[in-house]
Amino acid sequence: MKKLSLAVLFILFSFSLNAQKYDWYVNGQVIKGFILKHNEHVGHLANSHPSGIELSLQQKLNGKREWENLYNKPLVSYGLSYYDLQNPKLGHLVVGSAAMDLPLKRTENTALYFRIGTGLVYSTNPYDRETNNQNNMVTSTITYLLQTRLTYEIKLNEHLSITPNLNVTHASNGAQRAPNRGVNIITANMGMSYKIKSQEEQEFRDITPLDKTPYQIYFLLSGGRNTRTLQVREPLPFFNLLLYGQKYVNPKSDWGIGLEYFHSYSLKEQIATNWFRLYDDEEITDFKRLGLLIGHELKFGKLGFISQIGVYIYNPSKSNMPVYLRFGLRYQFHENIMAQVALKTHAATAEQAEIGIGWRF
Repeated sequence: MKKLSLAVLFILFSFSLNAQKYDWYVNGQVIKGFILKHNEHVGHLANSHPSGIELSLQQKLNGKREWENLYNKPLVSYGLSYYDLQNPKLGHLVVGSAAMDLPLKRTENTALYFRIGTGLVYSTNPYDRETNNQNNMVTSTITYLLQTRLTYEIKLNEHLSITPNLNVTHASNGAQRAPNRGVNIITANMGMSYKIKSQEEQEFRDITPLDKTPYQIYFLLSGGRNTRTLQVREPLPFFNLLLYGQKYVNPKSDWGIGLEYFHSYSLKEQIATNWFRLYDDEEITDFKRLGLLIGHELKFGKLGFISQIGVYIYNPSKSNMPVYLRFGLRYQFHENIMAQVALKTHAATAEQAEIGIGWRF
């Protein structure tokens, strides 16, 4: 399931970025920062100052498609980075990423970019019940990546720029294994970018108009496997059903509201094996949940970055905080068919990594 999710993740990027001629850059970063104490249970690990390096290839989109001009011709980055977490319990991380850097402001010699990135993280020293049971942050050898970055580019000459930035890196296994606290690294990076190939500036026109349908209704089925406690160690399947109505706002954004049903066998097993009942006079056995959510889609042509916040309106087990979040990618393969990969969390703790397919009415 994990390999399939990750394959789909990168296919979405590949479909959205057709082979075109671009300005190409190579970018290098020196990394230094700290581990965020996002939960009281990770305080014993959030006491080091990670360092590392990053090397990436970047392409400047040329405006052939209408959405590229809407975002002022963003950069697409394909990177490989290394983090020394400066803690033997956590070890080292190797990160492979794909990201889009959206220009917030550009002048002749400067630019401010905001990054949305995702990918894979390899950990050299994940949790092990016998040999490394204090590492409750990184539980799996391969985990998922979410990354944001604010970069200020200063152009020195035609080919060379410096790129200082502030970066937030989150790695989590999407509750494939427990414990699953995840690691959040805040860094201040110093980088340099060099243009290795130039493409003469051209004026392009996209013959395919953007989708401006005022209202849309989606039905999405997603699923995967997860585990919730150390007592229930084997990942068990889950599935979600979402009915979602979406309103067109502008070529960049859609807003929506939805009703969602959750069916998790790992939650069912957790309730069945829980010795501490929430009510003395009643045994909680219903593991099903129902959520009401609102969401936003940031659109890049057929590719969209989704962010949603929901509240459980039916949750008898009260096994989680009442509010949940979801972040992910959606790709519209066909007028009616879409695919989605996403991460559902409660605050900074991931509950499940999802892969889904949907139908638009």
